[in-house]
Parts: sequence; C-alpha cells; structure tokens
Amino acid sequence: MAVAKTDADDLDVLDKSAITALMAEAKPRKKTVSKRMSAEERLNQIIDVAVRLIGQKGYHGLSLQDIASEIGVTQTAVIHRVKSKHNLLVLVVERYYDMSGAESEYLGHFRAGGDRAGERPRIPSALRAVVEQNVRQPEMVRLFQMLNTEAMSAEHPAHRYFVERTKGMWDNFAQFEWAVPDGVDGMLAYQLANAAMYGLEGRWLADPEGVDYLEEWKRYEAYLFPSPQWDGYR
Repeated sequence: MAVAKTDADDLDVLDKSAITALMAEAKPRKKTVSKRMSAEERLNQIIDVAVRLIGQKGYHGLSLQDIASEIGVTQTAVIHRVKSKHNLLVLVVERYYDMSGAESEYLGHFRAGGDRAGERPRIPSALRAVVEQNVRQPEMVRLFQMLNTEAMSAEHPAHRYFVERTKGMWDNFAQFEWAVPDGVDGMLAYQLANAAMYGLEGRWLADPEGVDYLEEWKRYEAYLFPSPQWDGYR
C-alpha cells in the first residue's frame, strides 16, 4: 500500500496553526465586571424577592436566609439593609402593597393626561378594583391585616405609618370630585365602604374556603350603593 507523502512545509503550517490556537485559548479573557448595586437598588431587590416568596410561602414561611439565597448574598448582608424580618414586612407593605394599589391605578385615568380626564370617578368602581386585586394576592392582604392589627399599639414601629396611611386615603379621596347621588356625603360613603371591606377581608382570610370574597363584596356593594339611588353612579 502506498503511503501518502507529507511535505515538511505542511507540517510546519500544522504546527504553527496548533500553537496559535493554543495561545488563543491560553490568552486571559477580560473579566465581566458587574455594576455594584447602590444601597437603594439592593433594598428594592430584597423587597421584590420578599414579595415573590411571600406569595409562594406566606410570610410565616419566609426567612431572611431564603432571600439571601435567592439574591446570592449572605444573610448578614440582607440584615444590614432591612434590620429584621419584621421591619422587612413593614417595608413590603409600604413600598409594594400600597404603591401597587388598584385604586391608585383606577384614579390615574381621571388625572390630567389620563384617558378619562374631565370625568368624575365612581366610588363603587374604585373599591371593586381593590377587591379584584386583593383576591389575587391573599398573602399580601394577610400581611397587611396582621401588621395593621399589631400597629394599634403606639409603641409599634409601624404605628405612625398606619395612622398616616388612613389620613392619606381620605386626603387622596378629597382630591377628586366624585360622582355621587344628590344629597349623599361621598366621603362618608367611601369611609363606610372601606370599613366594610376591611371586615370582609378578615372573614375571607379566616375562612377562604367558606367565603367567596368577590361574591360577598357584590352583596355588600348592592347594600352600600343601592338602586335606584346609585344607578348611574357605579
């Protein structure tokens, strides 16, 4: 059998090519430097992860170590930002539960530049939006109710927040000219409906299988905003 002849120059080319490839592989690659998060960015990241984990595990099942593991930092680093689990839960209510409110989104349509600017918002519609949002996030509502109850004590760190939150709700309501029937005190109707909603939430959270939150609210709404008085104002 004839053996193919290999030219010496061909071997040189092969050797040079192999060496070049090896050098390329050995050449140190530039490290990708990730941008260091600011304190505010890290805190927001912790809160975002906490919200997701609360939805999965409930706030009792949440631990600061869970959050640290999700983010890829030490538990000490998380504690440095939030101080304690309890303080984190308060931050979740302040920065997520309230800031992502369905009522605020509803009212945004009626502000200057909104698609319904110039129209008057309706109390039943605003509250219905809140109920529809809350039924999708029971653990967040449970967290809110727990902290709100605890914060009744003036010594509680979240006491001032919840006091100011209620005042803020009334002040926000007063910024709009609501569509209500003649002779009806809109502010009082709004306050009574919110009190009823809070009580219904407690029943629902205590017995989620026995209480259909949406259907029960429909019954409440029919009683709080009865026909024919509220027809055209819902």
